[in-house]
This record gives sequence, C-alpha cells and structure tokens, in this order.
Amino acid sequence: MIHLNLPLPLKDLITAVRSVKRRTLRKVVRRRMPRHYRVKQRGYAVREFDRIFNDEPALFKRMFRMSPSAFAELVDNLDLKLARNEVKAAASSGGAISTQVRLAVTLRWLAGASYLDLCFAWGISMSVFFSSRGVLWPTIEAIEEHFTLGLDLENEEQLNDLSAGFRRHSNGVMTNCVAAIDGLIVKTRAPTADEVSAPKHYRSRKGGFGVLVLAGCDVDGRFVFACPNFTGSTHDSIAWNLTALSDAIDNGRLPPQFYLIGDEAFSNTDQMLSPWPGRGLGRWKDSFNYWLSHSRQCVERGFGMLVMRW
Repeated sequence: MIHLNLPLPLKDLITAVRSVKRRTLRKVVRRRMPRHYRVKQRGYAVREFDRIFNDEPALFKRMFRMSPSAFAELVDNLDLKLARNEVKAAASSGGAISTQVRLAVTLRWLAGASYLDLCFAWGISMSVFFSSRGVLWPTIEAIEEHFTLGLDLENEEQLNDLSAGFRRHSNGVMTNCVAAIDGLIVKTRAPTADEVSAPKHYRSRKGGFGVLVLAGCDVDGRFVFACPNFTGSTHDSIAWNLTALSDAIDNGRLPPQFYLIGDEAFSNTDQMLSPWPGRGLGRWKDSFNYWLSHSRQCVERGFGMLVMRW
C-alpha cells in the first residue's frame, strides 16, 4: 500500500497552516483555573453539546463538519486509542476528558475555532490542550491511524472498482483509470530559518507561502493518495516523480492495463495520461483532451470539498 508519508510530524504541518490566520504572535498570560471549576465548566459544555447532538443535527454538522451519527461512530472507533487512566486524570485535573470531548474540541479547532475559546468553553487548560499527551495531538494521531489512506496497487479488486467509477462517469471512454492526480497549495505563514533550511522555497507561484500537497481522487472525489512533502515552489511534475506511488508505478507494481490521469503539468506515459498540448489538434486528439479533462475534474472537486469543509 502507498501510504501518506510525512517528513515532519503532522502536528507541525497543521500548526503552520493554522498560523496563517494569525499575523502576529501575542503573549498570553496563562492562569490555571481551579480543578473543580474546569470540571464544572466542562459539564455545561457537554450538556449543550448533547442538546445540539440530539435536537439540531443541521447545526451540529455545521459546527463539527459531520453528521451526529458519523461523529458517534468515530467516537466508538477512537475510544480504545484515546483511553486514559481515570485515577490519574482525576488527580491532575479533577476528572478525565472523555473521547467525545477530545474529538469535539479537535474538530472545532480544525474547523477554525480559537484554542482560547475552546479551552474556556470546555474547561480545558491551555497546557493540556497542546500537550503531546493532552487533547489535540493524540486525537489527530488517533484519527490518522484509524483512517489509512493508500492505493493498494496489488489489489485488483480495488483497482477494478476505481476504474468502474471512471468508466461510468465518462460513458465508457476512460476504461481503466484508477485515480486523477493534481496538486494543491496549502497556504501557511512564512517559515523561519530556524524551522526550515530554505524559507524562500516555500513561496508559491500563486502568491504567499505554502506547502504543495500532491493528491489523487477516485471519481467521487474521495482521496486515495496524498503526499504533502514539497515546498510551495515545487512544480507538480517534479513532486510526482519524487513520490513513492510514482516510483512503484515505474517499477511495474501497477498492472499494465490500469493508468492515472493528470493535467498538462505531468509528463505523458503509458500509465500517466496527460492532455495533448496546443490548439487545432484535430477531432481525435481534441476528443481525447475533452474526456480526460472531464474525468480529471474529479480531483478538482475533491479539493473543493476539502477546502469548503475545513
């Protein structure tokens, strides 16, 4: 399986993305709330959460980016991974932070909420919120571990299912396509020389600083491949040639009848199809470009859904 491979901890990447919204860093005076106050305040937030969960599903989905039923299923799946020692938790903070609270706070933070507001509303200390053994990063790591992202090149059943979707979408034209590939610039703040060796390499040709995420989608916009290992100035074709998926395909691991599709930034090969360049191409080449673009828009829609949700 070709998995998501991060050269840096996931929390470093997410922190950089979130910090683009904060142009200046401000020192916050941290005053530790009494244990009993934090637990009491968390109880009010939990009761309000339960009310929205049960009575206002549309508002719940707007707040947490998923339906109540999906949230409940995810809590069940993460419960064992996020289990905590109840005795130690009671001694340190007056009460354990449940998996439900951990997931709710993490999803709100990913959706754009301020950690200051979340700590205040849910009765969580700031040190616990960002601690490596606290709320945010263990929850993100548990989610990442639970949802394995990968394209299994040796699983022909999966490959046939993927290609069937593109075949239906293109009225039988794109018969063996298994993924549409493209790049997305995820904006960040300007990195410092202490964080990266060459900060200027993170400047994107589209303006600002960012990280290039190369990703692939199925026909419904669901991601089957992602690699965020590249600076914002990296060209899509260079990034693709450096991915593990490209290397695996070059080594013959993808069965020869299957292929991927991309835009003009990618070099055309037997298993990576890109459009014919130029104008006045004639009927057959123009038709090929039309159907390739028609199918390749799936990854554009996938990026659009990702950005709109988060």
